[in-house]
Amino acid sequence: MIWIIYIFFFWSLCLLTLWLWKSSLFKKTWQEPYFAETPVLIESDDWGPGGDFHAERLEKLLAMLNQHRDSSDRPAVLTADIVLSIPNIQKIKTSNDGNYFRTSLESFPDIYKVMQAGMRQGTFVPQLHGLEHLNGKAFAQLCLKNDPRILQAKVKDNWWDWESLDSPLQGHYVDGSTLPTTPLSKSDAQNIITTADKTFRQLFGHPSFSSVAPCYLWNDDVENEWNQCNIQFIQTAGYRCTARDKTGHYIQAPSIIRMGEKNKLGQIYLVRNVMYEPVDGKNTAKTAFEEAVIALKQALPITISTHRYNYTRSKKEFNQSLAGLDQLLTQIRQNLPATRFLASPELGHLIQSPASTISNPFNNSSWPKIPTLQGLAKIKAFLFRLYYRHPKLVLASYLSGLIIPAWIICLSATNRTQGQKP
Repeated sequence: MIWIIYIFFFWSLCLLTLWLWKSSLFKKTWQEPYFAETPVLIESDDWGPGGDFHAERLEKLLAMLNQHRDSSDRPAVLTADIVLSIPNIQKIKTSNDGNYFRTSLESFPDIYKVMQAGMRQGTFVPQLHGLEHLNGKAFAQLCLKNDPRILQAKVKDNWWDWESLDSPLQGHYVDGSTLPTTPLSKSDAQNIITTADKTFRQLFGHPSFSSVAPCYLWNDDVENEWNQCNIQFIQTAGYRCTARDKTGHYIQAPSIIRMGEKNKLGQIYLVRNVMYEPVDGKNTAKTAFEEAVIALKQALPITISTHRYNYTRSKKEFNQSLAGLDQLLTQIRQNLPATRFLASPELGHLIQSPASTISNPFNNSSWPKIPTLQGLAKIKAFLFRLYYRHPKLVLASYLSGLIIPAWIICLSATNRTQGQKP
């Protein structure tokens, strides 16, 4: 059986080589949060002022979420990233001096009432998306110049459809009226975010604990102003974009963000890892469930990204999007063990204080804490994170044969977990 000794020696040598090569990566990955029960989040950007039918659509969406219950009997919850206002087209045109004026969400009582009802029900947690979903100063200047890109907005006094603007014009913390984009000055960032914080508290009774930037465009100055307003958790798509270049391409810095990673101010990044955007013609319930399974294997939260436009386009698209999300949540609950519905700030607080109970200040409810993963089960999830993130390591494991002990560890962890079930 001397060949076993040779194999063991060879694998030990390979492991030592890998450690010398990637020890910092291994340590960082191991220190990430690992969850024994799977948080399931639904992050949906762009809710705010809109047509009257938006209120009816949102009400139906929240009613559907209320039918889904997790292992603690909590309903599914929408983390709705709110746009707090839209351009006041009439005032902008009347002033004719390039100044910007806004109309608040309060001027849309139907949808505001649905949001408040959802908060009380526990299916709706508002978080800050932006004061607008555009750059106000740039928009007012484009109006003054009769720029063809905003003529559709200018002819309607009650215009709210910022999603129909050219993509560069939808950035909030940059001026995208010309490319490359120009970031906000520090004073403008401070003014916008301070005003947004005050408005959010007035509308919803609490500060926004997390935020996501429109178009994923923000920089250090924005993070600093968020921090001044006690926004401690930053929702991302796994990267941060600071600008768009002269061709319109996004500039990523950093290009990779992991869930639970902190910036220099101590704010915690959250990462969306399940895309459900069916109106785009991809990212369906089927593909989203496949992504959810991959997240489960890594003991990561299942964080679903699904924007407002999936539910506010045609009636047919709304019905299909709603049915697809219903199907996705059903599959997750029925096929994935020990799932827990959370809102984004709750996940942030959980990462910050793992031993704490889950608390929703928007309706004063609380839920049991979520334990962290330990032992073989954590090793298994750790190996899966390396497997799905680092193809060079995967290739090295196959070439060296280390995939065999890795597979044995994962199988042992699975058998132990199944043996512990009642």
